[in-house]
Amino acid sequence: MALIPLTLMEGIGYKIQVPVALNAATGETLMPLGNPTTESALQSLLEVGKKARAFVSMPVVEGITPRVLLDPQHSSPCETTEGIPRRHGVFRLDEIGLPLLDHDILYGDACFEGILIKHGRVFLLREHLERLWRSAGELGIELPYDRLALTLHLLETIRQVDFEPQDNSYIRLVVSRGLGDLGINPGKCVGSSLFALVSTIRLYPKEAYERGIPLGIARTIRRPGPSILDPRIKSNNYLNNVLALREGCNGTSHVECVMLNQDGFVAEATVDNIFVVLKEEGWQKDASKVRVITPSGTFCLNGITRMTILTLSRELGYSTEESPTLLPLDLVGENREVFMTGTGAFVMPITSVAGHRVGDGKPGEITRILLGRITETMAEPNCGLDLGAGINEVRRYLGV
Repeated sequence: MALIPLTLMEGIGYKIQVPVALNAATGETLMPLGNPTTESALQSLLEVGKKARAFVSMPVVEGITPRVLLDPQHSSPCETTEGIPRRHGVFRLDEIGLPLLDHDILYGDACFEGILIKHGRVFLLREHLERLWRSAGELGIELPYDRLALTLHLLETIRQVDFEPQDNSYIRLVVSRGLGDLGINPGKCVGSSLFALVSTIRLYPKEAYERGIPLGIARTIRRPGPSILDPRIKSNNYLNNVLALREGCNGTSHVECVMLNQDGFVAEATVDNIFVVLKEEGWQKDASKVRVITPSGTFCLNGITRMTILTLSRELGYSTEESPTLLPLDLVGENREVFMTGTGAFVMPITSVAGHRVGDGKPGEITRILLGRITETMAEPNCGLDLGAGINEVRRYLGV
């Protein structure tokens, strides 16, 4: 095996280099060498923490709220309708943390959004805020701000981070049910906690986009349906996904796997949406002979990147479909392509599923076209909010 340094996909930006193993026979990139918890994982943490800032907002409860949040030099009071004092501020990661009695920590009782910052804009911020409000509404969590106030706090936080042009900048926006006692009863919580972590995100290396990656498959750990835990809610409860990843990737070099729903149909990957492209004869000259299919939105997260790819596919003349009956077998074989989408994955080509080859085992032309189109879309001024926007521009962008 040869050692190669990895750098991220050009145009997206990524500075960490991690030693990896390259299978000389297949060209497949394997997992990082050594103990990932002491080498690549530590390196990733150091990179995230180096520039990061976090906007933090929570109720004031004596003996529980972090002391730094009570310090007038580091925070300010916030008026809400909660009936309890609240403070907020922007901090370094080593200055503040969530209280141990926050329901996010105790029970994963929270929802979140992952949002990219690119070309001096927050990419599709409006769409991410709409989904955050939907998720919080389904969970019965009241956000302490309206969309205008929250957006202004996000911009203020981003401006405090010294990003470089090549950085892949990112916001992890989280709202939890907040402070409660050690019981699970949500009625005993006294106000939501909200934080926005602004830093860089580590994506797949450039080589992965050029060669594609293999997927495993989780066969016993299934994606629960809406009657158990609605997958359309982007909640912090990812334990089922973690278990699926362990099952689908254990003993392999895979870093992602396919999850099935309770009926055995393809739902999604553990943190990404899945697409299959079917190419009928003559597709090279007739775009209508290209079918872009993704699992039904009733049993997968309705991803923002997923939505964007469906829109771009239709603009290119491809037919699109959200299928409730996509089988694992439908992902493999000739005349097809498979790719994943997500804020972190972007558009990641898939070359095999559970050891079975997809197409010719290389990233396909349709996948490359869609990757190029979404990269172009990110540079369009109307696809995000400018980081220098004033309150009036923010109002126009949000439509408030």
